[in-house]
Amino acid sequence: MNFSLSPDESPDVSLRRIVHEQIDGAVTQLGRGNDLNEEIHEARKHFKRIRAVLRLARGALPGKTYRRENTFFRDQGRILSPVRESAVHIETLEKLQGRYGARMTGSSFTRLGHGLEKVHRTLLSNFAREPQQLAAIVDSLHEARSRVDFWKLRTNGFAPFAPGLQRTYARGRAELRVASKRPTTQNFHAFRKRVKYLWYHTQILRPVWPGPVGALARECDRLADRLGDEHDLAMLQESECVRELAAESGEFAELFDTFVARERSHIRRTAALQAARIYHERPARFAGRIASYWRAYRRASLPTADFSLPKS
Repeated sequence: MNFSLSPDESPDVSLRRIVHEQIDGAVTQLGRGNDLNEEIHEARKHFKRIRAVLRLARGALPGKTYRRENTFFRDQGRILSPVRESAVHIETLEKLQGRYGARMTGSSFTRLGHGLEKVHRTLLSNFAREPQQLAAIVDSLHEARSRVDFWKLRTNGFAPFAPGLQRTYARGRAELRVASKRPTTQNFHAFRKRVKYLWYHTQILRPVWPGPVGALARECDRLADRLGDEHDLAMLQESECVRELAAESGEFAELFDTFVARERSHIRRTAALQAARIYHERPARFAGRIASYWRAYRRASLPTADFSLPKS
């Protein structure tokens, strides 16, 4: 599975292939039947990649097609999200315990772990008892795959990709400014989503110049992971299990809030410089730079290499 353009394909062929592969990957995951937790996690990642393709190719797609497909894959992910979110709560608590060790070994923290695991098991059991729900998702994915062949993609050089890439980058810069001025959970989460989309875009476009674009993709990946950890801490803090224990024990609430606040503050500090480096360019300049890489890439992909400089 190659989540990127190929010099051997026209852009529209590459985009359809990528989406086909992501849909096939989701179908395969949801049909494995041996680890529902992992299958749901992987399927949701495939949906997110498809939505990133749609955003990148937004200038190449009719508006109706973009809105329909973006809504469809968003909704499929939402059906699966409760199971994944409950698993993330457990993983996040384990990370906290690994960092703070003996300071999180009291009975309240033990109860918290057991409570989170119980919620997760219940959600998994509910899915397992309703196999028709997953079957319905798979059936709808087969229908979506057939629709891809009929997308009316307008591909003329880099022009169809430039608006989507510039929009994603511009919204990332805007969300970064908002999060810097008002550092709320919601604002940082909004910024993280834009970083993730930029990461996916750079993965798709990496072949145009693997060195620089690949390096940018890696930095976006690292930043998205950091911001994801920050959001996971916030969501754990707001979970029903934590709220119930905090209401019972002021000591637990104080300790837990202290640990979470310390971790979130550390993550935000380390992410700030990385975010500034990624989003230091004006959006039009950023998109123009990637477009220049694209033009050189496409010229070099011709059957007979053209060594003349492209017109400015």
